[in-house]
Amino acid sequence: MKKTLGVALLSVVCVALPVARGAESPLEPKVANSSSTATNASMELDVDYGFAAGSKAHTGGHDLGYVSEQNAGLKYVVSPELSKDLLLRAGFEWERFSFGLPGNAPLPNTLQQISAVLGLDYQIDEHWLMRAELTPGLYSDFQDLSWCDVDAPLILGGSYLVDADLQWFLGLRVDLRSRYWIAPAAGVRWKFADEWTLNLLFPNPRLEYELNKRVQLYLGGRVLAGTYRLADNFGTSHGIDPRTNQAMLDFLELRAGPGVSWKVLPNLTVEAEVGCMLYREFEFSDPHMFVRSNNPAPYAQISCHAAF
Repeated sequence: MKKTLGVALLSVVCVALPVARGAESPLEPKVANSSSTATNASMELDVDYGFAAGSKAHTGGHDLGYVSEQNAGLKYVVSPELSKDLLLRAGFEWERFSFGLPGNAPLPNTLQQISAVLGLDYQIDEHWLMRAELTPGLYSDFQDLSWCDVDAPLILGGSYLVDADLQWFLGLRVDLRSRYWIAPAAGVRWKFADEWTLNLLFPNPRLEYELNKRVQLYLGGRVLAGTYRLADNFGTSHGIDPRTNQAMLDFLELRAGPGVSWKVLPNLTVEAEVGCMLYREFEFSDPHMFVRSNNPAPYAQISCHAAF
């Protein structure tokens, strides 16, 4: 299963990859095509909420009962133009996972991230766009907050625009606190027919069908993942190995299902999807221990993206 988690973390890199100028994707933010304010700055706002029903968790062959989940996120980024080919990215991001746990589960009730977003987009030429993005902030269960909860993952990415219908993406994610501290990734967006687009841009790869100019149907997947610091007395308070006090925890969840995307306004898109939570894993760094849920459970997700 180490390979499975490694692949998933590779895929998460692509979430921060830039979309090349001129790409006619209805869902991705466009660096050059976004409308700008009088100060030549574009803005992006993403809000999402999801719920996954209970799935049986186990560790070391022992059943722990059913674990349900709520996830929510908010990201705001403003991109002022520093020069014709260079944009600054500055903003903030919040993400929270809340778990419904049975009494004997050796798991945190909450995993949460609050971070700044600091980065640059650079247009090398008409085909290449590069991005560097740092997200320093707090990544933990938000118990006993201290400098130990601070992390600053770095993402380096690039996109290559073949034409308006085909773009390739490359990236590298570095997080020194993760068990998988460096991870390369690749992706592609290919509009292979008038109504059909293969969008293998993780963490939400999907096959899209354009019903009309405002409504799009899709079938795809969703990867949720992150690395978090646990409380000073986490192991002691849960009656497990005290080495899990202040341990690092890698979280992974895989989802798949159909959805619909509705462009409510030219700059506002709302998406809704339902499907199955296929796999969930909590991996402790020390001692090396897993809690897994591999029984499918239904989930629902709603998201909103605005670009100005």
